[in-house]
Amino acid sequence: MRRLNRYLIFMISLLVILMPLMVIIVLSAGTNWHYPDLWPQTFNMNYVFKMLFSNHELLSSLSSSITLAIGTVILTLVIAYPTAIALSYYDFKGKSFLNVLIYLPLIIPSIAVLTNMDFVMIKFGLEGSYFGVVAVHTLFALPYAIKLLVDNLSVLKNKYELASLNLGASSRQTFIHVTLPLSRLGLQGAVMMSYIISMTQYLGTLLIGNGNFLTLSVRMFPFTQSGKYQIAAIYAIMFMLVTLIPLYIIDVLITPRRKEVRAE
Repeated sequence: MRRLNRYLIFMISLLVILMPLMVIIVLSAGTNWHYPDLWPQTFNMNYVFKMLFSNHELLSSLSSSITLAIGTVILTLVIAYPTAIALSYYDFKGKSFLNVLIYLPLIIPSIAVLTNMDFVMIKFGLEGSYFGVVAVHTLFALPYAIKLLVDNLSVLKNKYELASLNLGASSRQTFIHVTLPLSRLGLQGAVMMSYIISMTQYLGTLLIGNGNFLTLSVRMFPFTQSGKYQIAAIYAIMFMLVTLIPLYIIDVLITPRRKEVRAE
């Protein structure tokens, strides 16, 4: 009976997850879909494939989204990793304040943060620049990345690093062969969250980017607002593909090593 209940819960959860996806697929391929029809009158997959692989605007948006996401991941890790090590391994004055400061981008309303960031970017001449947009994406990705890394690094503290140094390894060797492998899962989560947050940023990209970076989310929103649901659905499919496929690849690359460590 318990097994049957688990199966039912799994099937219901799967249905809840897949139903929105099916609606998006039907919207992208269906034409002449009017109320109260349950299904579109016709389906045209050729239009979907043409939009996905040959539409210049969509491919340009895809390029902008991935370029910004990669930059966000790199900048986030450069800032988050040493911050997480400091918070996990050391006690210092102001540590509690820094812990609170990290989460301010999530506590303060995003429109207030972005408005002030816009003034800052204008002052330093970064509005509409690649680095300006990446910096804003990083601001919202940092709390998640630091939290994931701190949770990972705090489990074992720095006792293995100290043992490595006591056995004669250099700081560089300790970092490469001890610290990095131990924080692999935290890095995986930080990369995934940074990538997702960058891909889903709409207002930050539009406001700070000054219209120079028309990403998938930026282009998709006006189509939804104007009632062009078929085009918006095609953009949504591309958005899901470029989000889920890299995350799956990252997970596959890390999972074998995780199994090797468990086997040892």
